[in-house]
Amino acid sequence: MTINNKSFRRISVREENYIWTVSPGSGYLIVIAEHEISRGIRLQVNIESDIDSVWVNFPNTEHLNMKIVRPRDIEFFICQALDQGWDAKVKGTPIVFDFDGRILKRR
Repeated sequence: MTINNKSFRRISVREENYIWTVSPGSGYLIVIAEHEISRGIRLQVNIESDIDSVWVNFPNTEHLNMKIVRPRDIEFFICQALDQGWDAKVKGTPIVFDFDGRILKRR
């Protein structure tokens, strides 16, 4: 399964091109990234977030964890995953990490 072509963004990391997207989950954001050409093993990063609680708590949202995922975060996730053994060019099952605010931890 690959990322939908209509919803992805491109990023270049370590002279390789990747595509990525962010989706809301229940209590977290899910970042999905994969190599743009090979479309091999998919990287999934789960980030704790209260994004779904905004609508319930609006306008009192100042206490919520409203993580914004920026391209530099995606670059950081890809570099960390590569350093931990992710091979984005080989076919296989997705590799899943949790982000604790500092580093990726493999699930």
